[in-house]
Amino acid sequence: MTVHERRADRSAFLALCGLRGSRALGFITAAYTLLLVFATHYPKPEHFLGTHAISDKLLHFTAYVLLSLLAAATLAGYRRWRGSSVLALACALAAFAAIDEITQPLLGRAAEWLDWVFDCMGIAVGILAVAVRLWLSPPRQ
Repeated sequence: MTVHERRADRSAFLALCGLRGSRALGFITAAYTLLLVFATHYPKPEHFLGTHAISDKLLHFTAYVLLSLLAAATLAGYRRWRGSSVLALACALAAFAAIDEITQPLLGRAAEWLDWVFDCMGIAVGILAVAVRLWLSPPRQ
């Protein structure tokens, strides 16, 4: 595969994400990660969510589906989609979720192991969604 073919393949995937270039997707992933850290450590989440918020577990699941979608799409955008890279990404995201949960009590939030379980389920779903999308995309000639 030539350099131009690789760029076309990567551009097609990123176009599906509405982005141009892996750096842009990486920047969005980093920005979302910072937003997620802020949201999970803010002492009074009801200020943002209101009193009739959806389930805490559903919020964790959804937040980590989005994070893993972004991170996996970034990995694919940089043409690093291999079994070992995907496994490393999943482990890194699970470790990030654990650290995120463990550090919440430092700012007045409660840590729950079940939140981490829902984070990990979201990570698996997000990575699997990108894997299926890549598997379904026709190979470029």
